[in-house]
Amino acid sequence: MSEFQNKAVRLMAGHGEDSLSDLIERQRKLLFTSFELYRALGGSFDQLEAILMRDEPETPRRIDLVIGDLMGELAAIGYIYDLDIMQAAHNTLDRRREGVSFTDS
Repeated sequence: MSEFQNKAVRLMAGHGEDSLSDLIERQRKLLFTSFELYRALGGSFDQLEAILMRDEPETPRRIDLVIGDLMGELAAIGYIYDLDIMQAAHNTLDRRREGVSFTDS
């Protein structure tokens, strides 16, 4: 695992996040955070509904392939907004460690 991933897991475990290995909680948090990013990028509820209503194959792709695609999309978004996505990730870990609120716009 990467240095960032190891730090993130240690931080969650160290802050008593019992749900670290709870797949349902991970799904919920991923969905919420993804939706939050989607909205921050200007996505609308109508667009989201259209995406959700598409016919998709019932068999999901392998997790490693989907994570790779997700990381690629994050890289593209970082490029558009002139952000270093790994620096943003490390900054978030530092803020969590310091107990700083995440409600800043």
